[in-house]
Amino acid sequence: MGQQFQTEPHDFQERETEYTGPVTVTRLEFRGRPISVVRPADPDRLLDDPLVRQWNQRDDYMPYWAYLWPGALFLAEVVASEPWPVSKESVPSLRALEIGCGVGLAGLVALDRGLSVCFTDYDRAPLHFVSRSAHENGFDSASYTTRLLDWRDLPDETYPVILGSDVLYERRLVPLVASLLAKLLQPGGVGLIACPGRSSAEGFSPALMSLGLACRVETIEARSEDGQRIRGVLYRVNRQA
Repeated sequence: MGQQFQTEPHDFQERETEYTGPVTVTRLEFRGRPISVVRPADPDRLLDDPLVRQWNQRDDYMPYWAYLWPGALFLAEVVASEPWPVSKESVPSLRALEIGCGVGLAGLVALDRGLSVCFTDYDRAPLHFVSRSAHENGFDSASYTTRLLDWRDLPDETYPVILGSDVLYERRLVPLVASLLAKLLQPGGVGLIACPGRSSAEGFSPALMSLGLACRVETIEARSEDGQRIRGVLYRVNRQA
């Protein structure tokens, strides 16, 4: 799940929240391929972190990253099924940016499919778990990077693939994600944004089109952690070459 903030960036680069509870490894399967996700076993412990409380008071921050949300399962299923023009021998690999990565499930599936991935979030804490998951799955450390990314302060670079799951859970995030895609998506690139059909995302397609991006809305399915079939929405975003 994505970022939680108001209007002004702060010094989040200088500090990070810390999870000190038990850790679990969740083993999932997408299109017959196993993926292991290292994640907090008791995410609510983060609510006791003094820095979480401080950021919440100043910036409306909540440590949603520590949970495995349905949107991540939807996006992982899409990434596993996509006909990527890559192979294990591809040099250089197709580059993907995952925004608001949380525990990084979709990006981990992308690594398994042969993409190179830049995992990003608003806090360093989830990025440590992503690195542990990459090691757990045996992925080459050269195939991925991790970095902080504040959606209000975007870098001057572009990517052919941008991934995001459950990043539209509040209406105020819609223009931020749309602007991010408008700036960071390469011509000819694709953005894959998955969510469980929240009403907060209803203005996303118009926001994208107002910025010159094309968007197709698709119904997608996945299995929940307990094996139930669940349905969601995929926004397939394209920028003409």
